[in-house]
Amino acid sequence: MEFIPPKRLLELIRQYSTTFENWHSVMLSIYLHKERIKCKLRNGQLLYLKPNEIVLLAGLKIVELNEDSVRFQFNGREICLKGWKLSYPGDSFSDYWRIDVRGKRVLDIGAGIGDSPIYFSIAGAKEVVAVEVDSKKVELMRENLKANSINNVIVVDKGVGIKDDENYISWPKLISNYGPFDVAKIDCDGCEKIIVPYIKEIPSLLIEWDYNYKDIVSNLTKNGYKVKVEHTLKNLGFIYAKKR
Repeated sequence: MEFIPPKRLLELIRQYSTTFENWHSVMLSIYLHKERIKCKLRNGQLLYLKPNEIVLLAGLKIVELNEDSVRFQFNGREICLKGWKLSYPGDSFSDYWRIDVRGKRVLDIGAGIGDSPIYFSIAGAKEVVAVEVDSKKVELMRENLKANSINNVIVVDKGVGIKDDENYISWPKLISNYGPFDVAKIDCDGCEKIIVPYIKEIPSLLIEWDYNYKDIVSNLTKNGYKVKVEHTLKNLGFIYAKKR
């Protein structure tokens, strides 16, 4: 298991202890690379989960969990998400406090099954433009938005790139058609490296990076951003950027 920065380790302990009554043995079992791990949720449910499933859920105050959906409490309300195994609901409701979205228009690139735009909406966003290229996730996102009575999210069922085609919308067209934005969260499995040279209009950014962040930082700096890099693991973390 790779080195985890102390600050991040404390965050993980907080997240795992929120979800699992036996959080210490759950974390140890992940460290030991066990394939199936006995988990006792804080709601009393006892079940066996794969390590990757545990990672997806950590941080949620779960009310009920099954194969297809998860119900949990957040900010005094109950949230239900279908298709939780296809996204990172634990991260969405535990990590995105890092950006202030209150009263702001938010661009969410890599919106998954709707977990992150739902979080932003509940956290006080004025409006969210949720961009997702995976058609199955888009279908689930629409269901989850409706089921949770979230009415301030615009869904864009495309990826983001530098050219327009059937499956992708270019950065200039995205800004022209749906902007302006006050803040953006970008987590799109590598597309950030493609679009970051064109990002100039949005005052505040949160970008998830993996393996190589230096080119991203260089481009943001050239475009007038003050940049801070945070490591959550050796080759994974967040980039915070604010327009100078």
